[in-house]
Amino acid sequence: MKRFISLLISIMLCLNFSSVAFAEIASIPEDDTVIADIASDEAIRAEETKWYYRITEDGLFQKRLWSITYRKWLTDWITIGYVNPNP
Repeated sequence: MKRFISLLISIMLCLNFSSVAFAEIASIPEDDTVIADIASDEAIRAEETKWYYRITEDGLFQKRLWSITYRKWLTDWITIGYVNPNP
């Protein structure tokens, strides 16, 4: 009985895994529309940004976001807190 059950399970597993081998291959669309060409320079990429920090003469600790991709400031100076000049 144990042999029959293990044989049955083995056959079912083989049939289950063999169905992947017969999966249909995706076809290439007929029209020439391409969303993004990875090899070209026009591929869609995430914007790269960097935070810059400063301490003003008044003791304000501030940050500002710079876009490396577009080479421009994305925010004004944002005050994070105060720095005590005399500890």
